[in-house]
Formats: sequence, C-alpha cells, structure tokens
Amino acid sequence: MNVDSTELLLVMPVYNECASIRKVVNEWFSEIENWTSHFVFQVINDGSTDETGVILTQLQSRYGARLEVIQRENRGHGQSCLQGYRIAIERGIPYVFQLDSDGQCDPQYFFRFWRNREKYDVIYGVRRRRDDGMRRVIASMVLRLTLLLFARANCADANVPYRLMRTKACAAAVGRIHEKFFLANVALAVLLRHQPGVRQGTVSIRFRERYGGEPSVPLGKFASRALEMVRQLRDLLHLK
Repeated sequence: MNVDSTELLLVMPVYNECASIRKVVNEWFSEIENWTSHFVFQVINDGSTDETGVILTQLQSRYGARLEVIQRENRGHGQSCLQGYRIAIERGIPYVFQLDSDGQCDPQYFFRFWRNREKYDVIYGVRRRRDDGMRRVIASMVLRLTLLLFARANCADANVPYRLMRTKACAAAVGRIHEKFFLANVALAVLLRHQPGVRQGTVSIRFRERYGGEPSVPLGKFASRALEMVRQLRDLLHLK
C-alpha cells in the first residue's frame, strides 16, 4: 500500500492476548474493508511474553503491508496508544482509530463513527451496555466524577478504548503527554475537552466480555492508579 494514500490508521496495543488476537484482527479487517481500503492496521506488541508475537507473524503473512506490527519493550497500554497516535501524526494520516485487543470492542459500531468523521474532530464510544461486570461500570462512573471534580472536565467515557480522532485536532494534546503518564488516554480526553474548538461527538456502543487474557489495569489497583492520575492531570493542566 502507498503510505501517502492511507486515510486511517487503526492503533491496537496488545499484551499477552494470544487467546484473542487472531479473532480480533480478522473481525476488524473484515469490518474496516467495508468502509475504506485506504487503511493500515497497526498492532503494537507491548512486550508480550506469550505466543502473541508468533500469531501476529502468521497474520502478517495473510494481510501483508496492511497489518503493521511494532515490537517494543513493555511500557503500558496508554503509552502504546500514544506511540500509535504520534505515528499517525508524523505520517500525516488524517484519522486515527484506537481499539483494544481483548475482543471487547465490537466492530459492528465502527460505521457510525466513520460516517460522522467530518462532523467531529473526535468521536468517543460510550459504553451504554457492558458485559464485563457491574464493578467495571462503577469504576467508570467514579472516574467520570473524579475528572469532573478534580480536572474540571466532563468526559462521557474518558478511558474508552473505542475512539476515532482527526490527527490534526489531537496533535497538540498528544504532544503534551509525557512518557510516564499513567492512563494516557484519559489525559488525552481531558486535554481535548479543555482545548477550544475541538468538535466532540459520541456513539453508544456495547462492550463485550473479554475473549481471554487479563485487563491491563486490574480492578484492585485502579483506585491507587487513579489517585496518581489525578495528580499528574492537575500538574498537566496547571490546576491548583
């Protein structure tokens, strides 16, 4: 594929998802091909220690240059996303779409994002229905309230791994997030909410059960990580 013709970069971080990665890549390729042929599916293998890397090599033999695999040492989910966003910005690819590798992101909703891409600079999925348990629902509600109180940002679903962004609109915000920032996707949502002129939309989505593997942030550690995120956000936004 001619990189200059690429209009969409899909960014998918992956860590130890051998149980799900093949099915996720196949179903998303099938869906995206319905709407554009000018895309690159970029998988960032964030230091997986299982058979994920082997499966990705096999998938590359099927999809060729349209499936781009980046191998890196483990640095975390959010920083992997940022790497993909920065690549989209550097290459001048107009749109970047982020999804997770565990199968929870259902591709059937993608067309609703794609058909509204010119109306908004960023479109977030809002997880109206979740099959991953009430504790996760509560965690998302607590996060939204925390951001509203301490970061002065009303984000419908700031940590959602299902979002389409216009790269030019998010470039400045991406550049402000440092390499040690935890929950970088939350930071990006907050910065974009504070950035004047950014047109933001939402699409209701269903969040499925995981195909396998473990969440990047275990629920038991979410509270302590969230407190650290609040401190980092307030420093980033220069809030007192």
